Amino acid sequence: MRAYTSLPTCAKKCIMVDAMAIYHFSAKVISRANGSSAVASAAYRSASELHDERLGRSHDFSSKAGVIHSEVLLPNGAPERLNDRAILWNEVEAGEKRKDAQLAREVEFSIPRELNQEQGVALAREFVEKQFVDRGMVADLNVHWDKAEDGSPKPHAHVMLSMREVGPEGFGQKVRDWNSTELLKEWREAWADHVNERLASLDIDARIDHRTLEAQGIALEPQHKIGPAGSRRLDRGEDAERADDHLRIARE
Repeated sequence: MRAYTSLPTCAKKCIMVDAMAIYHFSAKVISRANGSSAVASAAYRSASELHDERLGRSHDFSSKAGVIHSEVLLPNGAPERLNDRAILWNEVEAGEKRKDAQLAREVEFSIPRELNQEQGVALAREFVEKQFVDRGMVADLNVHWDKAEDGSPKPHAHVMLSMREVGPEGFGQKVRDWNSTELLKEWREAWADHVNERLASLDIDARIDHRTLEAQGIALEPQHKIGPAGSRRLDRGEDAERADDHLRIARE
């Protein structure tokens, strides 16, 4: 049975042991403080064109490839108009007055490569409904089925989540409990359990583990997460010391 290690949020403590799959689950806040727009973020993740009423311009990412599933999921009691992605995120923007306002939370997680696209979408959708929508969040789910440099699939999901309670009239107060570190830990473990149950039910001989290498008792040095921007710097010959260290750890 294969076992795959985790990559924790904000702590690069784990590395990929098997080249077929990797556990990844991270969360971040989309905020005006770093120049972000909820409408632009939603347009990019859904590969669509959305008009941003606050900024008075459209964000067009309709030419972006790899997005195989895109939908808005509403909790009970939310107005049906929020099913429209443009209406949803423009209402979120309109409800925030601060220059540094936190607009949305984004959760990103990898989908096992052993699944086909239909299975991967169903896996992500069921998790989002149970962990986020049933808690009262509006969830904008987008499943990307990208390709790695070697041509292998890189399936993953981006989930933009509302930060305010929602009722029949629209958004209300922000829910501070959703910012809990303990809740993030719960989501990370729940995703591993959800994936492993599905892999077992499909008789796929693979498992993932949300724990760090240290917690699993694996004596390996973690490999740095480079990311797309970091990879471009390495391609240009920058960060040579970091690149050498990255490759050394991979070899070891």
